[in-house]
Amino acid sequence: MKHDRKIIYLAGFLFSIPVALVSYINSSFISSFIGERTVGIVYILGSIGSVLSLLFAPDILKKVGAYKFLLSVILLDSFSFFILASTKSVWTIVAMFVLGFSMNTLIIFSLDELLKIFSKNSVTGKIRGIYLMLCNFAWILAQLAYGTVLGGFSFRTIYLLGFFVMLFFLGISFLGLKRIPEPKYDRVNSLNYMGKFFKNKNLLRAYGINFLLQFFYCWMIIYTPIYLYAHLDFDWKEIGIIFTIMLLPFVFIQLPLGEYSDKIGERKMLVLGFLIASLATISLFFIKIHAVWIWALLLFSTRIGAAIIEVMSDVHFFRHINKENDEFISIYRNATPVSYILAPIVAFIVFYFVPSFNFIFLLLGTFMLYGAYLASTIKNGEI
Repeated sequence: MKHDRKIIYLAGFLFSIPVALVSYINSSFISSFIGERTVGIVYILGSIGSVLSLLFAPDILKKVGAYKFLLSVILLDSFSFFILASTKSVWTIVAMFVLGFSMNTLIIFSLDELLKIFSKNSVTGKIRGIYLMLCNFAWILAQLAYGTVLGGFSFRTIYLLGFFVMLFFLGISFLGLKRIPEPKYDRVNSLNYMGKFFKNKNLLRAYGINFLLQFFYCWMIIYTPIYLYAHLDFDWKEIGIIFTIMLLPFVFIQLPLGEYSDKIGERKMLVLGFLIASLATISLFFIKIHAVWIWALLLFSTRIGAAIIEVMSDVHFFRHINKENDEFISIYRNATPVSYILAPIVAFIVFYFVPSFNFIFLLLGTFMLYGAYLASTIKNGEI
């Protein structure tokens, strides 16, 4: 069992590298074709694709099995990377971004399902902490590569590099996961399991917390690189250094926090995480200077809060489901594409009314305060 978990840990790490390589350049790459204030529309399309994909994913997974399902979505995702690296057609770029965005979501769903098979509630925090730590370590390596080597390369070269890493990820998954046992999945009608999910107050709260976190990630991933590059004149090597430092909390604190939650629960840490993320994000509104160390420090502070929320949210959710409940995992992960639909719409409205781009940080920080209240409603008997 431990060996199988290690393969899944490695798979999550490898998958995170190409995703991290392109996540912070996607918005700038696409905006070079359609404009920075409308780039959110493409994210909305990708998110709609993800929502629809996750609705059908549990039924497909039950028919073909988790192993074949994972290999299929990796192949499609790899294809999107290759086309983005080679095409010059705007419509093809949009279509491949939508495909890749949807497949990324399904890969995360698949790895969640596989990891849940080998998890016990008594050590859920530790297992999720290790998994998230390794995935986020991949993000740090990707941003470090930007700050040292890749910052001078074209966007298309980065997508091509991501394609080759995806092929390696495919090979590891093909060879290492073929013996994974399939649990006896629950046979539940789609509408019924959605109703069952949202009637459960623990699952509903976990979804709300995850949605707030993904909304935060969406605005940060889409608009922070644009703001730093287009408004404060940072180059991509500087941005790579800033983001490398920014992501360090995900590696250093998530594993000990996961183990900590196994002993005392998640409520206090979730409240603390939302407060830190909120106040640090609000502070970004007031910083308008070109200074790498200031932006690195402040963004680092926002991610301390986000890292706490991420691991505690996952632990809270996975404690309350069984390994057969793959349909619940798909709903929980739907918070990501749903947030990527709503967040750009909200941002588009915000840009229409606010006088300057940096107001998104003020509003986002204020919005995250609600998460502190939501986390405070967790009772001792629910953890």
